[in-house]
Amino acid sequence: MHIVHTEADGGKGGQPLRIINESLGMIQRGHQVTILCPDSAPLHQLAKEAGLTVVTMPLKRKNFRNLFTLRRWLREHGKSIDVINSHNSADTWMVALANLILPQPIPLVRTRHASGVPRNNWTTRWLFRKACTHIVSTGEALRLQMVALGVPLENTTSVPSGVDTTRFHPGDKNSARENANLSQNDFWLGVVSHLRPNKGHSVLLQALAEIAIPEIKLVIIGEGPHRETLEREVIQLNLLTRVVFAGHRSDPERWFQALDVAISPSHDMEGVPQGVLQSLASGIATIATDAGGTADAIIEGKTGLLVAQRDVDALREAILKLYHDAELRRTLAAEGNAYLNTHFTRECMLQAMEKVFSDAAQSRSSR
Repeated sequence: MHIVHTEADGGKGGQPLRIINESLGMIQRGHQVTILCPDSAPLHQLAKEAGLTVVTMPLKRKNFRNLFTLRRWLREHGKSIDVINSHNSADTWMVALANLILPQPIPLVRTRHASGVPRNNWTTRWLFRKACTHIVSTGEALRLQMVALGVPLENTTSVPSGVDTTRFHPGDKNSARENANLSQNDFWLGVVSHLRPNKGHSVLLQALAEIAIPEIKLVIIGEGPHRETLEREVIQLNLLTRVVFAGHRSDPERWFQALDVAISPSHDMEGVPQGVLQSLASGIATIATDAGGTADAIIEGKTGLLVAQRDVDALREAILKLYHDAELRRTLAAEGNAYLNTHFTRECMLQAMEKVFSDAAQSRSSR
């Protein structure tokens, strides 16, 4: 198959990483992949660096000029394309409208990465029910949003972003801490995510400040526009000796291995956060909020601890619970790792997406 991905602008978080990881996997399975996106989208450079075929396409704004630029490219290449996978609202609309004026419409699969509730109006219903051949969500909660819009359940599939378990796996904590320059005898919490307000770092800092145990420390891995605010909060909360900002790291798998507990304090519009899946793959006890589709992976008391969003008290108590109970940490880590390897690996994702694309492509030939 020739699979074309479109993205208007997915930021620097998990969405472009999902597209790249999935694309590389599809190429390994013998498929052809092309990515269409504006050069302003982080995906553009990231995909190029990964060795993927990238075509610069103005998809960020819905206007006639950009629509006809896309239509021209699709007319030129459409016969060789089996399916288009869109990832944002703007590019989904652009492909859907281009299909209306193409002599041979191309099956459109829409992947929804965020849990924001779509508007329930006739244009949105047309887009998801008629213009899209299939809807993929990155969590079960997002899939049910489509059903609420009247999309038949059989036209939706939940496919969380799979983890490459050859990269993220349990390792030696002492050597990982030495590599990360983290103290060996402290109790290290860690959060790996883009630094923006809805990722919940501020809630985590408040919870940590209410724990009067100095050996409980936190490493924040990632970069983003919220960093300066978080650094000020660390000072205001008197946490300078207990919080480390590690910045962006190209080897997050080595940082997970250094942790006692991984935390996802997000109140963002999530699918299933990749940081949660990566911590499970790394064999680390995990605390996460119930944002988006996180509960698909974190089953309370079995694969991790699940707490309410923005709840400082609940997060503090979950941290203390795992700090005082080493056996529970080991049990959650083992159960979480086993569950990840059964449901959320990269191969699980590729197998599911390959079926979605194949079925969509067949729908074109059966018309």
